[in-house]
Amino acid sequence: MRRMKSCKGNFSASSYGAGCRCRGCRDAWAEYGNEQRTKERKKRPSAGRRDAPLPEHDAFTREQIMKARE
Repeated sequence: MRRMKSCKGNFSASSYGAGCRCRGCRDAWAEYGNEQRTKERKKRPSAGRRDAPLPEHDAFTREQIMKARE
């Protein structure tokens, strides 16, 4: 089933959302999606902190306990 062209020559992502599937509206929708993904990517915090110290363990190993008992 093909949808009717509803953009009337004004290509936009909102026309695509309204049902227009012409090439111009599909391209506008793809560009809008790319912009949104870029915007979301910029909001996220960085994957790691370079200057963060290494975590220290808060539990002793069996070998450490046995050595401490001697």
